[in-house]
Amino acid sequence: MPAASPELEVDLSAIAANYQLLKARHAAHKVAAVVKADAYGLGVKAVSSALWAQDCRVFFVATLQEGVQLRKHLPDARIGVFNGLLKGEEAYFLRNRLAPVLNDAQQVERWIAKAPQDAPVMLHVDTGMTRLGLSHSELEAVVGRFPGFLKSLAYVLSHLACANEPADPKNAEQLKRFREALRLLPGVQASFANSSGHFLPEDFHFDLGRPGCALYGISPVEEKNPMRQVAVLRAPVLRLRVLDRDETVGYGATAALGKGSKLMLAALGYADGWPRRLGNAGHAYVSGHKVPLLGRVSMDMTAVDVTDVPDAALASATHVEFINGQQTVDDVARACDTIGYEVFTQLGARIARRYTNA
Repeated sequence: MPAASPELEVDLSAIAANYQLLKARHAAHKVAAVVKADAYGLGVKAVSSALWAQDCRVFFVATLQEGVQLRKHLPDARIGVFNGLLKGEEAYFLRNRLAPVLNDAQQVERWIAKAPQDAPVMLHVDTGMTRLGLSHSELEAVVGRFPGFLKSLAYVLSHLACANEPADPKNAEQLKRFREALRLLPGVQASFANSSGHFLPEDFHFDLGRPGCALYGISPVEEKNPMRQVAVLRAPVLRLRVLDRDETVGYGATAALGKGSKLMLAALGYADGWPRRLGNAGHAYVSGHKVPLLGRVSMDMTAVDVTDVPDAALASATHVEFINGQQTVDDVARACDTIGYEVFTQLGARIARRYTNA
């Protein structure tokens, strides 16, 4: 029996098109895919398989657990794990042929002590993000102490902090520092460009692009989004009400409708990851008509005011759309004063993922 549950429809052909656009923009035309956090909430198994079909051969995740799961789906991919090597994890990395992205001197030392020289491994250098990664002085010490280690490195990585703002001087500063690091690592392949980095000059591209958000339709630039939208979030209609008197709506009675107004209840709430702060502020779409969210978002449902929607459109409406081509994930993010990454990744397990190749 069909369940009254929300659905996230993911267009895998749009993800494939986004990958090919980024690959075309990259100077070396070699691009990996960041599929951490369940492919940004869209479903790592389906997404990574679609990208593999586009000849993507290098993938990145955040954690060892994510890497182990991805290895089951992609037995022949090169998989890098951003969080690096925590103590006691060496055997799991080796068994699953995962490449830890080593990010401090202690991790380098532990890896060298445990791993054969041909085991896959990467290195993270910090050029100004000031999160993970070896500082320049730490890198100098590692290179001096373990000169043979360079031969086993698949890639050296760093991460841009302000790539979505091309004029920010931080970009040039980080590029300079990355080049200084590479002089200590002759012959090692380099990866620097994140999603936004693909839209910076070719000096930032190096050997391997490493996009994440842009694959999923989130804009990597401040101007018009060049990426295809990949997802539609819809929720079943639970009830359509025509009010027979003036009423308030929802917890706290924060919204009011007059007699004769029409109210639609959709099966999507903050337990599904839909932002509570959009109550009385956000919008959705019913049969192509933009409608305001009414009252507070509840745990399991959201109300919309459909008074101005034509009766024929209401009669045929089975779902309310919360993300679509008219209201993208970036639009929702702006309404919440956040980013599209957060909107996608907080969508919960009650939302069914469905895949198309439109």
